Parts: sequence; C-alpha cells; structure tokens
Amino acid sequence: MTAARTGLDGTHRWTQLTFVENDPLDFDLDEWADVMERTASTAVCISAGGYVAYYPTKVPLHHRSAYLGDRDLLGEVVDLARSRGMAVMARVDPHAVHRDVVEQRPDWIARTEDGELLEHWAMPGIYLTDAFGGYSWELTTEVLREIARDYDVDALFANRWQGHGPGYTATTAADFRAATGRALPTSKDPAGGEAWATYRAWRRSRLSDLVAHWDRAVQEVAPAVRFVPNLGSFTAADLEPRVARAVPFLLVDHQARGDGEALWSAGRDAKRVRALHPGKPVGLITSVGPESHDFRWKDSVNAAVETTGWIVDGFVHGAFPWFTKFAARIPDPRWIPAVERGFGLHRAVSADLGESRPVAEVLVWDADERGATTPVRDAASGVYQALVELGVPFEYVGPGSLAALSRPGVRLVVVPEVPTLDEAAADALRAFAEGGGALLLTGGGPDVVGGGDGDGADVPGRGPLVTALLGVDVVERRGGIVRNNYVQREPRGALQDGFGDARRVVGGTRLVRFAVPDGAGGLDVSWRFVPDHPDLPMEEVYPRSEPTDPAVLGGPVGAGRVDVVGFNLTELYWQALQADHLTLLDNLVRRGLGGRRAVELHGPGVLDVATWAGDRSFTVLAANLTDPMMMRGQRRAVSPLAGVRVVLDVDRVGALAGSTVPQEPADAGPGAGLRVEVLVGEVWERAEATASGGRIEVSLPPVRELAAVRLSW
Repeated sequence: MTAARTGLDGTHRWTQLTFVENDPLDFDLDEWADVMERTASTAVCISAGGYVAYYPTKVPLHHRSAYLGDRDLLGEVVDLARSRGMAVMARVDPHAVHRDVVEQRPDWIARTEDGELLEHWAMPGIYLTDAFGGYSWELTTEVLREIARDYDVDALFANRWQGHGPGYTATTAADFRAATGRALPTSKDPAGGEAWATYRAWRRSRLSDLVAHWDRAVQEVAPAVRFVPNLGSFTAADLEPRVARAVPFLLVDHQARGDGEALWSAGRDAKRVRALHPGKPVGLITSVGPESHDFRWKDSVNAAVETTGWIVDGFVHGAFPWFTKFAARIPDPRWIPAVERGFGLHRAVSADLGESRPVAEVLVWDADERGATTPVRDAASGVYQALVELGVPFEYVGPGSLAALSRPGVRLVVVPEVPTLDEAAADALRAFAEGGGALLLTGGGPDVVGGGDGDGADVPGRGPLVTALLGVDVVERRGGIVRNNYVQREPRGALQDGFGDARRVVGGTRLVRFAVPDGAGGLDVSWRFVPDHPDLPMEEVYPRSEPTDPAVLGGPVGAGRVDVVGFNLTELYWQALQADHLTLLDNLVRRGLGGRRAVELHGPGVLDVATWAGDRSFTVLAANLTDPMMMRGQRRAVSPLAGVRVVLDVDRVGALAGSTVPQEPADAGPGAGLRVEVLVGEVWERAEATASGGRIEVSLPPVRELAAVRLSW
C-alpha cells in the first residue's frame, strides 16, 4: 500500500544510501528498513543511476550494474519508503563514465589543456565528463526523465555535477567564446586575473542554466517531481538567485570535520547558506565515516560522538539532518546509535524549528572565502570562534543579504578583516549605524571600492570606511607580519573589564595607523599602540617612547556607534587564541549591545548557541562543543555540563520575536503568562524559572549534546 505523497520541506530527517556496484548481490532491504525505523528517518535518498544504474534502465550508454541481474534496487527502496509515508529522492552521479561511452561519444569527455582525454584521478580506465557538454545536457537529462517517469519519487538529486575545471572540449570552448568572446582560461593565466574571473561568472550562469534545465525536464514527465543539486558550503554561491529560489531546498555536502576543522563548522555552513539564500530550507549531509581529504576512508565509521555532534550543531543553526552511508553492507554498525541519537534530538525540537525563524542581535559580515587570502579566511574563523566561546548567538550578513540589517532586534554588526566593501554595502552599514545600530570594525576597517559607470570604466572608491564614518584618516596599513607588538590601555579609558592590573597586552601582526583630527567630537581612544621596538637582542626589548597612536577607538555616528580596532584582532585570535584578545572582543561586543544581551549562558564549557523566534515563542538551542579534542582529531567523548544557567532579557527577547513577552513565568498554559520549558533527554518539561528586573533565569539539567530552553506565551 502506498502512502500519500509527502512534501519536500526543511523538516525531514534523511537516510541516504549510496550503493556500490556489487550491492545488488546481497542488498538486505529488511536491514535498511530497521535502520530507517531506528533513526526516525522521514525521507530517503537512494542511488539510482549516472555512473552506475541500479534499476533496469533503457537509456543507451547508461551503465547498468554488472551485478543487478533481475533486481531493481531503486524500485525496492522506493516501495519501502512509500509504504512508510517517507519522502523519496533518487540520486544520480554524472561526473564519470566507463570506456564504452568514451569510445562512442568522445566529445562528452573532459580534456586536459593539451587536449588529452581526462582520466579519473582515483579509478584508472574511467574518464571524467565535461559538465558543460552533451553528457550533462543530453544523457543525464534522459536518465533523470526516465527515473521521474517510471518511479514514484519526489525529487532527483545530482552529485558531483559541477565538473572538475573548464573541460576544454570543443563544445565548451565554442560556447564560452560565443558568450564571452574569449578562449577558455588555462594554468598560464593568473588565478586572480580577468580570464579566470570571466570564466567563473560564465560557469555560474551555465551551471544555473543546467539546474533549471534538469528541473524543467523532470517536470515535463512528472509535474510534481523536482530536481535538487548537491552543493558545498561555498558552492551555494554558484547558483544564481533566480535558480536557488526555485529549487525546493539547498544541500550542504560537508560531511564531517576534516583537516583540523573546528567543531562549529557544521553550524557555520548552515548560517552561510541561509544568508546567501534567505528563506530557503537548508540540509547538511553527514557521513557516518571520517572525512579525510587525504586518506578517503569512505566506507569506515567515525567516532560516535563526532557524528552525533556534527548533526546536532547543524540543526541547531537550521540545517535539517541527513546522513549518508557508502555501500549497503554494514560491517561496522557503531554509526547507527550515533545517528539515532542525533536524529532523536532533532525530532524533539523539529516542531519548534519548523514554526520559528533564526534571530540574533549580532550579525557578522561574511566574505566569500573561496577567492580570499589566508588572513581574510583566518579572520572569518577567528570571529566565529570568539563569538562561540562568548556564547553570543549571531547570524551572517553580506552583499546579497543587506536586508538582514533591518531585521527586528538587530543591534550590532561585526565586520572582521574584510579588505573591501562596495558602495552599496558601505551605505547600508552607515544607515544602520545612523539609525541606532552599532558597528565593530577590526583590522582598521575595509576600504570602500567603486563600481562601474555603465561604460566599463571603473569609478574611484571612496577610501577607508572608517574615514567616512568617523572622519578618521588611515595614514598607513602595515600588512606584513609585525613582531613584538603591544597595545596599552588608557588609564581612564573604556573596554577595561577583565584585564585586572594589566596595562599592556599583546597587539597585532598587521597594523593600521590612524590620524585623529584635532577636536574630533565624541571620539574616544581606549587603547594605543606601544611604539615598535626590537625583539632581539633581549637587552634591546623595550619601547623608546610612550604610546601615542590609537589602537582601539570609537564614537557616535548618528543615533548609533562605531568602534574600530586598528589591528588584525580576529585573524590573530584564530592563529594564536590569546585570552586577552577574547576579553577585548567581549568588551567591544558588550559595548555594541549596550551592556545587555537578549540571551546569556553562564556555567562551564563551550556551547554553540542559536536563538529562534516564533509568533509567540522563543527557543534557545545550544550544541555542546566541550571536549579536550575540540580543535583537532575525532571527539573522544561527550563532556556533560552541570550547572549551566540561561538568563534571558525579556524586552530584548520581545524585540527579536516582534512580540510583547510577559515578565513573569506562570503556572498556567500559553495565554495566561509565560511558559518556560527545558529539554530533558528528548522530552520537553516545565522548568523552574526566576524573574527579576526584567530578566528570567533558568537552570538547565545536565547538558550532553544539546541544551534547549523554550519560552511560549
């Protein structure tokens, strides 16, 4: 019996089974039915075709599994899922082909710059396809149409569909020249030059057209079926907004931590994609195995707490959970309880997430790191790490999401060491400050660059943003590594909490020198640079004069405020993790927020916090990142946290929620006062709460992977 068709929204929990070619020999459908039951999965993504077909395909040159026999693995899983009322997505992978395709359609195969067929880097004897050519536009289209027509699926999903470089086929070269008037770029062209910039813009347009083409193609044969492209956390920017708005949801293919990534990376992926494409549901694909780009242990099992923690941090920040298993055999079942735990916690809070929207008082300016320098990337990681440690919920804002500046309750925008902003962004930030918001610029703030005049000529930029905002000139930018630098606080200056008796602390390695005009009204300097001095010989390590140049300064702009740090505070925090730099950032954030925060967490450990608002509700979710292996390697264990308290400022919560919140907790249900609940295990329970001075304090039960507090009124 087939259940009613389910919707493709952001509330599902997905099982993805990625078959290998010999899985048809002993695929155990009952075993996988048990996995879906145990994990409370509500949707399934199943390998269907592309490189290998797991159903009796009739499309010429579509390679059918040599072990398929009379089985139809796709059909078996679709029938199982439909009988359980699950959403179903069929996966295809068009990135490589077997030798018979090469022999019959060499024009579909990617080439090297020298014109040689491009063999797969990992599997000899198979070849990479040209993502912009006929294999994608013709054969893959027919495969998608066949599946949509013959199987009861909700969507088609493509993996590795974006290609591996320009392809260098005659077809792609001709299309590129027709669109741009140029030849395809090669390794001889500078990576940051005009040739590759032109290619990247063309690639974005061409891939967006391909997604739209595939979506139309499947709907022609099955109007209710959609196409969903697989994406990475940065490649979400590869889709033009016109196409991104049309797909049902976006997926982030960042399957686990690797190469020393931070535990909060899953949540950052969710925030970034939501900022790029506001209002679009986002999913995070989690592998049950470790993610090592060097070693590729694809059919292995990650540490259980690592898998659970990745899932939890993703959905705390709005990415619905999805796990993937490579190969249908289960020689190591330790991943199943880990997914079961993560999915169970999502089930406990999914109703709140589905009815709410992410909110935050703090926004962070997000640069596109794909082409950014290492200092810019480190600065982006440094500000993220710092705000997580400080327990400050925040969202992203960027050139394509300036409307976020006008969200209710937003009070502070942090702009880390981003080198440039365009004029539209600069104007929006100035208007935000003039309207009563606060800006925090580190690294001296960006320069404002001009756009075009419509005839292809550049319009000069307006210079440093700090000059436009505060009237402070930038005299010098020292971009090299400055050694042995220090900053000294003013005796009666602000931003001194937490430094005790210390007057001098570590400064930066990239410095900006300001010229503050005489009589600058309202400007205050709280820290100054200690003059340069040698770091060897040791007898010479002392400054020769008193500090004069401002290192941290700020002042009013309209009804708001701007604070500027004249050194690479966030980059250096990521590189060196100096406690004094965290204290300075804490003071700056608190000043930007007027000394109050909507939500504060007190107690031990590191919790990655997010806040969600509904029509008459407010939910605090926090992923527990506390672990001795926090920065590198697999997590070994969950470190339970006792004594965590959540303090909520009622007026600030109301501003974020856009609703008046009762000042006192009540024993009755919603409508009669404020109901306060905490998550105990996977169940919401009424919580003891105290109210005083417009603040409500809630003590949490011992926190394992997830802490959660819910207010409703």
